[in-house]
Amino acid sequence: MLQESNTFSPVRTHYADFSPVFGQDAYDRHAGKLTEMGGFVDVLKPQPVTIVPVCAAWAITANRLVRADFARLANEFENGLRAASADALLLAMHGAQTAEGEDDVEGHILARARKVLGPDKPIVLTLDLHANITARMVELANAIVGYHTYPHIDMFEVGQKAARLLLQTLQGEVKPTMAFRKLPLIVPAENSQTHCGPMQKLISAAQALEQSGKAEAISIFPVQPWMDIAEMGCAVVAVTNGNLRAAQKHADTLARRLWDRKKDYEVTLTPVPAAIEEALRMEGGPIVLAESSDSTGSGSPGDSTGVLKHLVRAPLDGPAAIFLVDPAAVRTAIEAGIGATVTMKVGGAFDKKHSKPVKVTGVVKLISDGRWTARARGYNTGITTCMGRAVVFEVGQVHILIAERSAMTVDPELFRSHGIDPIYCKIVVVKSPNGFRAAYEPIAKKIFVVDTPGVSTANLRQLPFKRVPRSIYPLDPDTPVNW
Repeated sequence: MLQESNTFSPVRTHYADFSPVFGQDAYDRHAGKLTEMGGFVDVLKPQPVTIVPVCAAWAITANRLVRADFARLANEFENGLRAASADALLLAMHGAQTAEGEDDVEGHILARARKVLGPDKPIVLTLDLHANITARMVELANAIVGYHTYPHIDMFEVGQKAARLLLQTLQGEVKPTMAFRKLPLIVPAENSQTHCGPMQKLISAAQALEQSGKAEAISIFPVQPWMDIAEMGCAVVAVTNGNLRAAQKHADTLARRLWDRKKDYEVTLTPVPAAIEEALRMEGGPIVLAESSDSTGSGSPGDSTGVLKHLVRAPLDGPAAIFLVDPAAVRTAIEAGIGATVTMKVGGAFDKKHSKPVKVTGVVKLISDGRWTARARGYNTGITTCMGRAVVFEVGQVHILIAERSAMTVDPELFRSHGIDPIYCKIVVVKSPNGFRAAYEPIAKKIFVVDTPGVSTANLRQLPFKRVPRSIYPLDPDTPVNW
């Protein structure tokens, strides 16, 4: 059960959003794919062990999973695990999932797993780099292994690493011992990429500890910023071979380094008109505008008109591409049919606080079932996404891909699968703070992270946090750390 939550999102999560599969179907979905579960299978398949798949369920980021559906998924997981009669468990989760009545879904699932497996059978848990680590997770898992990359391009390798660690544990070669350090800190996503900047140095230090044999796994978690929950904050987790003191030292040292450089993660956003104006002065493209405040991978609904309203008025000298979630607009376009000229309002379908619909006139160029397969290395590579029905609606030079359901926008295949090739666009709008960089940095002439309102804004002080522990930086600039 894998999802990241944004408790400011206007969209609740439901059972169907996970497209859950069980048993052999779970194995078939991920075997040979570049996911954590694909990594599990890759390592375990040649070994003299029996793989008993329990379930696979993934949902795009949104607000809390509704209570009844959470109970259903958790019960199905527990029942499947009980039927498996397993000697150990590899569990791939996000680490920042919430449900109605539960801030810590991962901790809850681990508790159910422990109830089934008992205290002695090992559990190794893989987590997204943006996990929110809780004391319950650390207590119930034998080892936690997090991604080392953002954009997340090492999901498969993390799965392999976790599977190898589990095998070593079962064979008695490693006795995983884990410690963590929690920080009163929230880090904006836009400047926490791991291939450059301050996070790169931290990740390099973690990898050096692993490569030297001083630790089995070191994971740095700069946290999903848009969660208003009680046990919130960045963390570092260290796993050693039987040395608790060393694990705590490693966690504390890297946590202190993260804290000391917290101001390096602050973000400078570009006003949309200024970004478009500069893009139009440049030769060629694509120029990427990252609308992180409406990031579909961060829990925003993908319906913002913060960029769109300027884009449709701009004197473009080449095509522009943008993704939008608006079920009503999709229905209107489909009813009109391919080739029809339609005047309609688009956007602002869910987050009515931050966006208003924009009235546009355009041509319906394409209608699809909204199914496409991720190709870029990173998020669910090889897995098919279904975003409901979708249309391409052309408003002058602006190619708007409108879908009924949200989808990740970090892979150019989203557009290519619908007849829009970003490489030939003047401007491409991605709804992502950072994940887009893996696929788009190699082709982008320039990247602007633009300033628009939304529930995944980098301006964290603008969000109505009520439940996070106080004081916490940057909401409280004078926050101390004591350890």
